[in-house]
This record gives sequence, C-alpha cells and structure tokens, in this order.
Amino acid sequence: MTTDLGDRLEQALGDGPPHRPVEEHLVAGRRAVRRRRRTATVGAAAALVVLGVAPVLLQPSSGAGGGGPDPTPLPTPTTTEAPTPVHLLVAPARFVSPDTPPVLYLYGRMFKRARDVTVLGTYGEIDVSAHPKGAAIVRVGGRTLWVVVVGNEPERLVVEREAPYNYQAFMGWAQVEFPILSGRLALAATAPGPYQQPVSDDDSPAEYVGDLLVAKPGGTVVQRIHDPLANAQSVPPCHAQAVQVHTGDGEWFVVGFDCRGVGAVYSERVGVRATTLSAWLPRVKKVQDAFVG
Repeated sequence: MTTDLGDRLEQALGDGPPHRPVEEHLVAGRRAVRRRRRTATVGAAAALVVLGVAPVLLQPSSGAGGGGPDPTPLPTPTTTEAPTPVHLLVAPARFVSPDTPPVLYLYGRMFKRARDVTVLGTYGEIDVSAHPKGAAIVRVGGRTLWVVVVGNEPERLVVEREAPYNYQAFMGWAQVEFPILSGRLALAATAPGPYQQPVSDDDSPAEYVGDLLVAKPGGTVVQRIHDPLANAQSVPPCHAQAVQVHTGDGEWFVVGFDCRGVGAVYSERVGVRATTLSAWLPRVKKVQDAFVG
C-alpha cells in the first residue's frame, strides 16, 4: 500500500465511531451471559422431554443407518405402538420397477422404494455390504408388511408377509429367512451365464416327506447322501440330505433340510457346477459360505 493510498483510506474512514465506555461493555456482557444461561436451560429441558417421550433405539445389526454420505439415525427396533420412523433414502427412479419391493439394496446399501413407504423398523445389514441381507417393517397404503430382501438390484430375492408391528417376532422371522434366501441367491448368482432366478421349492424335483428327501412324482432318486457337507446356516443339520434325481426333464442335484416342517431345498441341474453329487456339494458350500457368512 502506498502512502497516498493509506492517506486516502484514513480520510475516507475517518476516526470511526467513538468507543463505548467500559461500563457499557460490562453491562452488555452480563446480559449476554444471562441470555445464554436461559437458552441452555430451555435446550436441556427440551432434550429431557425428547428423551422421556422417544422410544429407546437399539441396533441389532452390524451396519449403521443407511442411505447417504452423512451418518443417519441408526435403523432401530422400537417398543411403542407408534414407533418412530426409520430414515432411509428413496432409491433413484431408474432403479425402481413395478416389482421392486418396499425396501431394496443398491450397491450394498438399503433404500426405500418411494416416499410413500414408511419404514417402522429395520434389521440386518443396512449400510454397505458385499452380499447384503436385511429386513424391514414398513407401512404402505395402510398395510403393515414384513419384508426380507437379500442381494443388490436387480439380482435379489425377497419375501414379504402382512403382519402387525411386533419387532421381536419380526426379527425371529427374518433370522430364519436370511440364510435360506442367501443360500438360494448364492447358487443363482454364481452359476455360469446370465443371471436366472433360483429354483424354488415348488419347482424343485425333490421334496421332504417326513424326514426323507424324495423325488416328486415322475422322478427317481439315484443317489443319496445323509448329513452332507454344507453351509451350516443354509443347510442346518436337521435331517439334512443331498440327492441326485433323474427326471424326464434331465438330471438334478438337490440338497436340503427339514426341521419339524420348516426347511428348504436347493436345486441345480447336473453339469452346471459339477457332474457328480460328491463334487457338487463342496462347490455349493463354498459359494453359500460367501453369501450367507
């Protein structure tokens, strides 16, 4: 800055307003302190009211709140009749189709389908996961639904049921569904060629009759292995069996379990992954271990 420029600035600004007496500064400072104390008291009281009214929030899953770059409220079970909604971001429209479930995974993170989906509780993996699986209690159009979804769009499996809000019962239901759906998805997602939906129990060539895995009408069991090598969550040791089934439509491998009427079978055509039952089982276990955990 030159001397001329400095002189011009001093002339333009002048001496400025006169300084207030020190006593006035002290009085103003005391008033500000009293205002801050009143504000802090009101804020603390409001926080206590919120803590007294809001339901206790717990996080049963391994992930944090889902949906954005900033941390969001943890997906939570609630114990009140009117639970606090859980924050999930709405999925971009390009990922949503008519058959999209109320909650879905994109790149390992849970979103909700649309703004009209109210999420009342979540369970499972909500934030980024390589092979995501999670569940939610949602309210859509006046209906309360329990939803389990595994896998990222569009390679995902989902099961829904209409039921009232009951977090403990919902969590127990989801714990049964997670390994079954993940076990099915593991076969479909790792099979050679384009992704195809896994074979359902209804379409499988085998089923349980009592404690025995048998061929459905028109098929014949040509090999059976009791207590086969398998992922312990997808195929728990409860009448677990593996069979090779000959049908008029070809040869199939099937592995499954049945625990007092609750069970599942996993089916795949011979030759997709292996040509013998003994070679197929460890390969199925490997991919189910990766997807189920």
